[in-house]
Amino acid sequence: MSSDHSDVWTGIGAILSSILSAYAWLNSIGLVPLFTFIAGACFTLWTQERLEKKRRKREFDKKMTQHIYGPLHQKLTAILEELEAFRSPTDPFSPTFGFYDIMSDYRYGLVKERIRYQFEEFQKSLSPYAALLKEAHREAESHMGRCLTKHEISGQIRFDIWAGGEMMYSIGILNCIFEDKTPLQFLTEEARPYKNFLMVVCVGNDSEGKFSEEHRIHRISLEILEEVRKDPTVQEQRREREVLLKQCNSLIESTEKEIVLS
Repeated sequence: MSSDHSDVWTGIGAILSSILSAYAWLNSIGLVPLFTFIAGACFTLWTQERLEKKRRKREFDKKMTQHIYGPLHQKLTAILEELEAFRSPTDPFSPTFGFYDIMSDYRYGLVKERIRYQFEEFQKSLSPYAALLKEAHREAESHMGRCLTKHEISGQIRFDIWAGGEMMYSIGILNCIFEDKTPLQFLTEEARPYKNFLMVVCVGNDSEGKFSEEHRIHRISLEILEEVRKDPTVQEQRREREVLLKQCNSLIESTEKEIVLS
């Protein structure tokens, strides 16, 4: 046993002796600085290579996560836009239509089970909401029709935004009312990008000139909006919409978190 220990220490001593001899020889011929430089350069290259490998792995992981969660994130973002615009995400003409496409994609199976479950529960609630949205829209249209008849107004009411001698935007009165805004509020928001704009109101095929708070259509629109807001179906649709907006935003945050943390 003592012989084995002796052999080990003899070997270590030989290595150290060789190193010291090599250092002494390099020092005698003036190459110690060169040796130190080469050793330092090799260590730096080795360190940089390890860091580069780690960076490439992080980049690869992030791209893979984006590849997996990207389609779901795009779908949810499109649904959010539809909900914010008071439109149905299940309409065949909507860009969000076709949930089967995303759910049958192999990448969807790689999404975390918790997120898949939340998305599928959210998706199931969209069809009932679409039916409720249509019913609320019909109720709003009925209120508008009765109010316009009371004020002896026939023909569709339209609002146009003009700028630079061109019509830049046009919308019907029901669209504004159903988005829970007066037409004047809605048009003022839409006109912000334009300079020297003019808001014009049309009834049927006839223009009634500049639209403002003093215009009779503005006063009538306030009356219609008040009636629509009191409608039970519309109130239910608004409440359900708020719930869906929260769920959609939560799912978007979850997918974004997965991508950022990758």
